[in-house]
Amino acid sequence: MAAKGSRGSILLEISIVLLALLLIAVIIVPNQIWEDELQTTIKCHDNVNAIYEAERFHYQKIGAYTDTFSYLLTTVQTDSGLMQRQTLVSLTQSFMRVAENILSIPSIETISKISQASFEVTGDLFGNERYFRRYENIAQTSQEIVREMTRLDSSIAFPNFSRVKLFVDSLRFIKESVSDYSLQIAIFRSINYVDSLKEYYFSIEKDAFNQFWKDEYKKISNFITDIRATDISKVSTVPDRLKKFIDQINSSVQILNNANFSDDASNIENEKQNLIELHQKFLSPEFFILTKRYSLTALNEIDSILINLSQEDFLCPDSKEPYLIDTTRRRLTVECPNLLNVFHQKFSSDIEPIKNIPVYQQISDLSSVIDSTKSVLDANRAILRRNIEVLIQIKELMIEFEEMDNVFFYRYVNEINDFIQLIDKEIKLSVIKPTIENILNPMDTLATRIDQVNVSDLEKKLNYFNDKLKDLDSTVATIRLPASVRRQVISNSQPFQQTFAIVNDIKSNFKPEYSEALRKTSKSLENNLLEALEGEDEAKYVIFNKKHDNHGYIKGGEKSWEEEK
Repeated sequence: MAAKGSRGSILLEISIVLLALLLIAVIIVPNQIWEDELQTTIKCHDNVNAIYEAERFHYQKIGAYTDTFSYLLTTVQTDSGLMQRQTLVSLTQSFMRVAENILSIPSIETISKISQASFEVTGDLFGNERYFRRYENIAQTSQEIVREMTRLDSSIAFPNFSRVKLFVDSLRFIKESVSDYSLQIAIFRSINYVDSLKEYYFSIEKDAFNQFWKDEYKKISNFITDIRATDISKVSTVPDRLKKFIDQINSSVQILNNANFSDDASNIENEKQNLIELHQKFLSPEFFILTKRYSLTALNEIDSILINLSQEDFLCPDSKEPYLIDTTRRRLTVECPNLLNVFHQKFSSDIEPIKNIPVYQQISDLSSVIDSTKSVLDANRAILRRNIEVLIQIKELMIEFEEMDNVFFYRYVNEINDFIQLIDKEIKLSVIKPTIENILNPMDTLATRIDQVNVSDLEKKLNYFNDKLKDLDSTVATIRLPASVRRQVISNSQPFQQTFAIVNDIKSNFKPEYSEALRKTSKSLENNLLEALEGEDEAKYVIFNKKHDNHGYIKGGEKSWEEEK
């Protein structure tokens, strides 16, 4: 009995462990799958966008698109302008790093913080003048504080501090606005600023500056108290902002007092040498022309995409198949290939039941008769070119024949036939999706027309043409023509009579199974399109699913995944 109990205990413990592992898997695995799906989607969208921009770049350079990825990559990677911009960014960033290193030296950084906070103080005082004018004492004190704060820039009590502050501000300004300067000018000025601040750095008048700020801090603190005693604090946050900035200055002054000036000066000297070496690099024959251009802190979005283009970007991360490029429809399209063959098989199966409906050939035959009639009209126009009335009638008829697509029955049959031909040869979702969406209504309408044996709009239009052609023949008959010319004239209406036999044939061949096939195909196409847009699931670890999508396309600059949001 004890042995059985022991085995039961072990089985229970194993079951508990297995259940615990299953619970952990249920928590962890789906997140891993979702993260993988997300990264695949992001990567595919980035790839499609990169290829699209590379194609546009290729077109700008060559005057044509290309479907050869090796040519596309070579065009991007060998473009001198793009390479120069990348080099200019690299050189600018090398300057920015040295400038940032100098501004990050503790005492320099502290002086910079004092300067920026003092600027905020005076800015707030100026910005709130309209409120201060309500109270004479507050307005007067504000003006006094502004005047006293300007002493930071030029004080007889601490002139060396003011000079160092000026050069620190100048260095920070040129770093922040480096794009307004050529690299040669930016670095030359920076070297001068560093040289100048070093000259006065060890002579900063700490005691005089400390006394100034001690008095100023007290004065501004009292000023803040006075403001809070008025209704100004109800309409402005100036008291809180002033308090924040003077506290920042106060903390920075304490840090400055404890700074190790010797270590900082050594660091300044080291970074100055880095600036000098960089300056020599900028003046070298290799970079001289380039560094005379305005600095460039970063590539623009398109350049950044192009510069990072690689062979790997030409393959879908899901299917490992190459992306599809289409330039045949006037607008450049780049498309994800994932699952397109699977979708195409479904769409091909959908249209199989409606492929052999006779009406497509019958409408094609009708179009051929119309074309023959137009050829007769054109021939007669050449013969009767001197008769204005006849020429006008022929011109009007030719224009109206071009408007046959306005006849719904005729148009819908042609559209469905064209759609069938398209599905037979096209797999791209960027083409098939909008075509399916547009063909559903014609299919349903044609099915209803077949059930009702309704081609009334087509018959009405053909009767109209027949009357016009007969009127034209009557007009021609009244014209006095030489016998030799008369023999050349062909009846305009005679070839057109075949259209009525074709219409009768269309009506006699309408069958319920055709309308039923059209409706079923319409519904099946709609369902399969929705499934295509939703993607397919792949079983993972038996109980989980991973989603595989076609990640869309860019067509004429429009991103399909943004349109779907």
